Amino acid sequence: MYQYDYPRPALSTDAVVHDVLENRILLIKRKNPPFEEKWALPGGFVEEYELPLDACRRELKEETNLDLPEGKMLGVFAEKGRDPRGWMVSVAFYFSLKEQLSPRAGSDSSEAEWFPLSGLPELAFDHLKMVQTAGLIE
Repeated sequence: MYQYDYPRPALSTDAVVHDVLENRILLIKRKNPPFEEKWALPGGFVEEYELPLDACRRELKEETNLDLPEGKMLGVFAEKGRDPRGWMVSVAFYFSLKEQLSPRAGSDSSEAEWFPLSGLPELAFDHLKMVQTAGLIE
């Protein structure tokens, strides 16, 4: 097997789900460390050979019970220190909703709720930066 001499990051994905009608985003309360019991965007690790969008949709379904068909790539987030577990690169996707959907907490979330953009709680990781990158807040 080929040996690669350079370090490699872990790959994750995050979803910015925007309810356009109510101008709010979907957040989950994390069950596990790091940031246990803190609010975060739905997301998680990309499995081997899984496409990031497929991973994002899978994690969104697992954590909120929402099955959303289309997401637009928002950006790649890889700043040092963004995750206390080590070198983590996240591919974030934006999902725009024009219908009312009811999320339900799932595998890695203890709660899944909509939050108005004018009243977001403190977010885990660099998720506030992702929401800002989506152009939803300054």
